[in-house]
Amino acid sequence: MGVIDYGNKTMNSWSAQESVAPYIKAVVSTGAEVSASRAVINVGTAANITLTIGGKDVVIFLNKGEIYPISATKSSSNNIIFLY
Repeated sequence: MGVIDYGNKTMNSWSAQESVAPYIKAVVSTGAEVSASRAVINVGTAANITLTIGGKDVVIFLNKGEIYPISATKSSSNNIIFLY
């Protein structure tokens, strides 16, 4: 299995303080690329959604209202909110 590039942050680049801190910023997906998030939440209907993770498109089933600790930079759905 290859190493996944999380943009300017790798899995071990987050300080303990950043990892456990509350989310301080939210960006609604527009389909455009954003900076690497700390997590994502689906505010629409549960569905298979394509997220760009480490420069690769990955289809993931996301339930409505659940926070996923995924560092993503783009979404195929406007119902995704990137959390920072």
